[in-house]
Amino acid sequence: MPSALALAAIAITAIYSFLRALVYLRHDSREPKPIVGAIPYVSPLFGMLIEQDKFYKRMRDETHLPIYKLNIPGVPVYIVNSLEVLQRVDRHIDTLPFAPMKAQTCKKVCGVSQTGISKIYGNNLLAQDGYLHSHQRASAQAGAPGASLNALARSASKTFAAAFDRVEARGRTTVDLYEFVHDATFNATTDAMYGPHNPFRTEKNLDDWAVFEAGLPMLFLGFLPNILARSACKARERLVVAFVDYFGNDRHLHGGSLFVQLTDKVGDSTGLSLEDKARVEVGQVAAATFNTAPGAFWCVWAVLSDPVVFRDCSKEVMRLVDEVNGTYTIDLARVRTECPLLVSTLQEVMRFYGSAASLRIIYEDTLLGDECLLKKGGAVLMPNVMFHTDETLWGPSVGEFDHTRFLKTGYRKSGTKHPAAAFRGFGGGHVLCPGRHLASTEMLALMALILVRVDVVPPGGEWPAAPIGVSAGRALPLPSKRMLVDFVPRAAGKWRVIFTDNDNSGVNLIAEDIHSTNS
Repeated sequence: MPSALALAAIAITAIYSFLRALVYLRHDSREPKPIVGAIPYVSPLFGMLIEQDKFYKRMRDETHLPIYKLNIPGVPVYIVNSLEVLQRVDRHIDTLPFAPMKAQTCKKVCGVSQTGISKIYGNNLLAQDGYLHSHQRASAQAGAPGASLNALARSASKTFAAAFDRVEARGRTTVDLYEFVHDATFNATTDAMYGPHNPFRTEKNLDDWAVFEAGLPMLFLGFLPNILARSACKARERLVVAFVDYFGNDRHLHGGSLFVQLTDKVGDSTGLSLEDKARVEVGQVAAATFNTAPGAFWCVWAVLSDPVVFRDCSKEVMRLVDEVNGTYTIDLARVRTECPLLVSTLQEVMRFYGSAASLRIIYEDTLLGDECLLKKGGAVLMPNVMFHTDETLWGPSVGEFDHTRFLKTGYRKSGTKHPAAAFRGFGGGHVLCPGRHLASTEMLALMALILVRVDVVPPGGEWPAAPIGVSAGRALPLPSKRMLVDFVPRAAGKWRVIFTDNDNSGVNLIAEDIHSTNS
């Protein structure tokens, strides 16, 4: 009789052969080439989960394919490597929509009731008058360049100024750099959105948010959340109660932003209950803040840790500071249009450190061009790292951090002119971050203030290598360790931090905004 070891070997071989055959039996010759891996279905999944961006880059460099197919348990995933293919995907709004992902977020992350989900889905998830389209349109209107954006930015600027006033009052202070940036951006964004009745002005709600935010990656997965993300679920429920109070007592009508008021009207017009509106709003806070803090951290890191970047950006920002009788004034609205190096540095941070990926669900069989078939029921994944590290787009310096790369005029270290569409820091096509102008304005404001108001001294006086950690589903990674630095107040005088309405510009970083401005 065969030994147990021999039987096990036969079974393993049979299973392996079956899975490998299954990959090709289910494959249509018009689909992108399938990448099987050492163990069919298992190897691709482990690569995606464990290696993340490194896996996609390795697959691109090994296969040299513009798009390929990964068979994993559940659904096949098509990975896009080529900017040309990505732009084709972006054109198929109806068959490769983003709306289902937003609806799933309402369900998994926000815990919207089944009745609420049915209202969000409506008769047609993609309908022009449906909830998701109306919500996106309202968000885009409130976050677009103009009076609404300036009001948000002015409020955020006041919150930033108060944070630096507190630093100056304490004198030389040791701070955790990421914690300082996170708290400053979170407080600035939520104050700007919710006004004087911002629910996050209480320590209790801030503590609940910290727990909820830490559990977001697990909630996104949607796997046994009440067990594996139990604390996050409980914190979310307490936050929902806070927003029921906020909206139930019409506090959004007394100082709340246009952003909040318009999205609340969308909820009312769709028939969402007060509780479900509160749940959606918890998700809105996540959308508005989840990526701003790591983005702002790496912006601050970039301008502080490199002496050349620090020198160039400091010189540029200091020109905006006016001093009269010991009072220093800086208008942060001017940073958007008068500090091109700072703006270029922000873009390079998003390119160099960015880890976002766009995901689309395939609603119907879709042909990209005449030869590439994406089959219904699958998904398309477009990791930004594929386009942000493509040497054919960015030139031989693609692996270097170059703060001059995005300058339109003047000295640019890199001689390669990249296509505007190659920058995907805030999405692209019909899926654009509606808060991109506010987030960019906040990051620029924080960079400017940290350059003019404090000296930042790293441990031992030298900046270490960039502490790049995991992305955990974010558009940029978190730092891998705490970075304690000393803040030393600079000017001995009073500061006025203002944000004027003299200019209604946004921060036009992506191709769609640049083309819109030029047209």
